[in-house]
Amino acid sequence: MKTTKKSTEATIPEDPSQFAPPIDNLRHVEISPEDKEERLLLGGLLLQQTTDFYREKAEKKKQRDQEAIELIGGGTISLGALKALVVAKRQPYEAHFPNSVPFFSEIYRLNGWNDLDPKEFIKPAVVAVWINELIYNRFSQQVLSTLRALNPKKSSGGRFYKHFQFLTPEGQTELIQYRDEAISLMRTCSTWYEFRVKLFKAHNVPYQVDLFAR
Repeated sequence: MKTTKKSTEATIPEDPSQFAPPIDNLRHVEISPEDKEERLLLGGLLLQQTTDFYREKAEKKKQRDQEAIELIGGGTISLGALKALVVAKRQPYEAHFPNSVPFFSEIYRLNGWNDLDPKEFIKPAVVAVWINELIYNRFSQQVLSTLRALNPKKSSGGRFYKHFQFLTPEGQTELIQYRDEAISLMRTCSTWYEFRVKLFKAHNVPYQVDLFAR
């Protein structure tokens, strides 16, 4: 007697859509007027909270930028003003004390260093100290201390970069102005001490004049 082998495959309905929920039920979900009003209210509150958050954040930043920082020798500077002068990202190097500008040659002349060449790259260590006093102290002590933090000294001495590489374009413009003013004043003097006295009176640059009278 011949037997018929039953198929183990599941029978696939001809129309699978008969198991899907009616599309009309998905398109026409009824929302009560109360639900609509609640959603609008919640959405409005969320938007207001977001707006208030960013407004408060902007106001706090503005207040921080306007906070006065007391400077050495009197006067104040705001955090916003400090940000306008100093940047955390190092800028490309561009010579601000080139040999074509008589900044170092005037320093050498006033100090009587006739046996030294001001165009030599290696200069007496005290020159770096004087640059801070003549130029960077014209900004403020806060600017100089910030530059020192951004551009620390190497273990072998000296610094990795030039301080002015961490100044904004506005700060670099001021630096050049201070450099040129120092040169103009040095040209009117015959000794380093005379220049320092005039500089102190003209720009209130902090230093001890009596140390240079000896």
